[in-house]
Amino acid sequence: MAIRLFFFLLVFANLLFFAWTQGYFGASDEGHEPQRLAQQLHAEKLRIVREGQTPAPAPAVKKEATACRVVSGLATADAEALKAAVEAVGGEAKVSPVAGPTLHLVVISELANKAAADKKLAELTRFGIKEQTDVALEGGRHEIVLGRFDTNAAAIAFLQGLTKRGIKSARVDGREQPALKAQVEARAPESTLLQQLPKLIAPYADAAIGECAS
Repeated sequence: MAIRLFFFLLVFANLLFFAWTQGYFGASDEGHEPQRLAQQLHAEKLRIVREGQTPAPAPAVKKEATACRVVSGLATADAEALKAAVEAVGGEAKVSPVAGPTLHLVVISELANKAAADKKLAELTRFGIKEQTDVALEGGRHEIVLGRFDTNAAAIAFLQGLTKRGIKSARVDGREQPALKAQVEARAPESTLLQQLPKLIAPYADAAIGECAS
């Protein structure tokens, strides 16, 4: 009889324990597995990783390549306007002046003053040189320009002719002309630059697009 009573008590205790663990008595079990899953933040992002397995890294966001183009044939003011327009669409731009072609002069330079220049002009006239220009420089100095040429070779040929006529003080001097044009180097994400740049240069008739120097 005592054994049978003990058996029923044991069964009853097991039933009570089972009902308690299932929450039938209203008790809150923080360790209950379904409740833990409900409390997880972003549970959909959880990944099951086997023991000893290294989790695969999340795929990196691919950054769009940057493109670069040079726009030439612009007046300085137009270059500045284009620079502002490129920056307005999210790009970067740099304006660079484009020097004019070098002018090759045949000159007699470093004449100390006007009197020295007049004396040299009279001497050149006696040698039969008619094309000559007296140019006043800073500090009261003067120089006499005998010829202007687009190439150095042409200037040297002219100088050699003067030397044969006895004029020994002339020389060739190459001088860069003031920049009258400018270019813009534009950089932006490739899709933006290739789509926007042709539209941005449309107002400038002489503008031309080229590749940036590597």
